[in-house]
Amino acid sequence: MHHKLLIIGERMRGSFWMIPALMIAGAMGLAQLMLYLDKVTTLSTLPGLGWMGLQDPDSARSLLTTIAASTITVAGTVFSITVVALTLASNQFGPRLVRNFMRDRGTQAALGIFLATFIYALMVLRGINAITDEGRNHDLAVHTAVVLSVISIGFLIYFIHNVALSIQVDNVTFHINREFSAAIDEHYPSERKFDKRVQCYPPEKLRLGDNFLSVFTRESGYLLAMDKSALVNWAEKHDCCIRMDWHPGSFINHWSRVARIYEPPRRLDSDEISAAINDSMSLGALPTAEQDVVFSVHQLAQIAVRALSPGINDPFTAYSCIDRLVDGLGKVLQRPELPNCFHDEKGVLRLVTTVLHFADLLDAAFDEIREYGRESGVVMLHLLNALSDLANVCTRENDIRAFNAYLDRLGEDMAISVEDKFDRTAAEEKITSIRYRLSQH
Repeated sequence: MHHKLLIIGERMRGSFWMIPALMIAGAMGLAQLMLYLDKVTTLSTLPGLGWMGLQDPDSARSLLTTIAASTITVAGTVFSITVVALTLASNQFGPRLVRNFMRDRGTQAALGIFLATFIYALMVLRGINAITDEGRNHDLAVHTAVVLSVISIGFLIYFIHNVALSIQVDNVTFHINREFSAAIDEHYPSERKFDKRVQCYPPEKLRLGDNFLSVFTRESGYLLAMDKSALVNWAEKHDCCIRMDWHPGSFINHWSRVARIYEPPRRLDSDEISAAINDSMSLGALPTAEQDVVFSVHQLAQIAVRALSPGINDPFTAYSCIDRLVDGLGKVLQRPELPNCFHDEKGVLRLVTTVLHFADLLDAAFDEIREYGRESGVVMLHLLNALSDLANVCTRENDIRAFNAYLDRLGEDMAISVEDKFDRTAAEEKITSIRYRLSQH
């Protein structure tokens, strides 16, 4: 249930309608409150505020009509600017980055304040009758509309400033890297105390037997999240062991096997077992960053690949993406490895998951950049310089082996693709230097 709530929260955060809808609801409630307060008090009778009193209902209606008309006009302009910004983001950075712009709280709040001011003005306007309200005042309600319109002007200035910042590549990569770092903090704790229930084992050393039941998915889509606690509890209840075949972020076809149940419970039929396993997973049409660390990696890599395309040819954007990727991978290298085996309180193995290793993250981060930037000596040298810094924190044996394997591929590509002999020589020297650093750990 917890992971489903996280998915719902993520979808709401990435929608344009959630915050504006809440602000509109608040504006409707505020309008009713101000109209009620105007019935029980008079603004002109308060000390020092007599000058703010309105002369007649027609003046109030005229002012509210002006506020409503102007705010809805500006709201349309704001929507137009937002669509243009989304189009530019999609063309320049890739369609994956549209999600980041839609999640921007500043943009959502700017849209919401204009719509809320418009709705507030309409609600108050509807509550004023120029004929029957001749002897009544609506000072509080009308002046609140004026205050909301002033706030809307401030948000308009902020919105324009925010859009100008949001389309700058350095800010884009910074926010993606911050999301990447948050995902690492969530799934790679800075230190992991010894716990017999949570351990790391090489998959090839696990011997679970041959008696298992295959469980297939009910639908296709990206695996957004997995409720490990629910799986462990279910396996403990039915005295079996579950092995999951996919990690969050993977795309699962509608015919794919998602899990194997070792020593499956005989009192349950296959449909009941399949329902329990599928209910513990959340699939969606689009990947998210909740449990998928690679999601942010792919975003940065996509920006770099587009920057290296012949139509754009912007190596400096690729440099920024490489630096952010190395920063995130360095954080992963300094954290304990992800556990893949989960036991119950008695120490019995109940769940085996598929986890991403450093080799997988390294390939996801730089394979496309290496493919599309192999003919650019300056880009490849910048990549090697960044990897040189990464080698300083690569200390685990498996990680060093993966690092050296990637350097082999990188060296072969540069030997074939880079025409400038000075760049090739510099790359060979840099690769030798990185290997030496790795050997010192």
